[in-house]
Amino acid sequence: MNFFKVFFIVSFFCFSFYEAQELPKETYYQFSYHKNVEYKNDTITIRIENPLFCPLRIQVFSDYLKSENLIDDTLKVMANENSFAEIKIFANNIDVEKVKFKINQAFGDDRKVIKQNDLALPFPKGKTYNIMQSNKGSFSHDDDYNKYAVDFDMKTGDTITSADDGFVVGVIKDYEFGKDDKKWAPYSNFITIYHPKSGLFTQYVHLKKDGSFVKVGDAVKRNQPIGLSGATGFTSGEHLHFNVLVPEKGKTLKSVPFSFENNLSSQSLKKNMKVTNK
Repeated sequence: MNFFKVFFIVSFFCFSFYEAQELPKETYYQFSYHKNVEYKNDTITIRIENPLFCPLRIQVFSDYLKSENLIDDTLKVMANENSFAEIKIFANNIDVEKVKFKINQAFGDDRKVIKQNDLALPFPKGKTYNIMQSNKGSFSHDDDYNKYAVDFDMKTGDTITSADDGFVVGVIKDYEFGKDDKKWAPYSNFITIYHPKSGLFTQYVHLKKDGSFVKVGDAVKRNQPIGLSGATGFTSGEHLHFNVLVPEKGKTLKSVPFSFENNLSSQSLKKNMKVTNK
């Protein structure tokens, strides 16, 4: 093999590696919704559809309307499952071209009483995995959103299963790479499931590209295969990041302690422990 051929091969792999480390140029969202804004008879009507099988807390704000003293601050409204929210604002003699809205949504009803139950392990019966990172781990379980998550050392392509009956309310599946860098945190593939009987949300994070078996709106059963593990987003290596969340008042979701079957508390799991789904 001559020098130029060796140089070309080495350059190709170096270039491919460099490309793999670049942050994705496109951002994906775990669900989509439709909104309609109408101005008629001196009234602005904002209608926001909720396509999900879980409640959505919606916040609406307009700098222009606030500056004109037409609203006091952020408007907050709840859209129930597969429903819609409607906001009406009396606004006489306004410059319609200046009316721009910032709309944010958060999963769940923060007034709902949570009834925690034991969950199934998020992988098939008979499988055993080590704990890579436990509750309050310093690598990435150091904030309110991830505090009580548990990482299992699942390899890319290993099967992930649902921890309980519920509805899929979020899926991201199109990212391909990951890196040990917090800049990559927004670029994970994951599945979010709402469990209406308990009020809990579960998330299954770092899935491989196109590694989801489910889509938003699907009903899933406990122990049902839902996807394939991977190493996308902010990660030091391939694994499953499993998190249990509840709505937090004034915010989005927060991580909470939980229990698996067979009296296995999430807080009892420590790094390097072996866990078997019997």
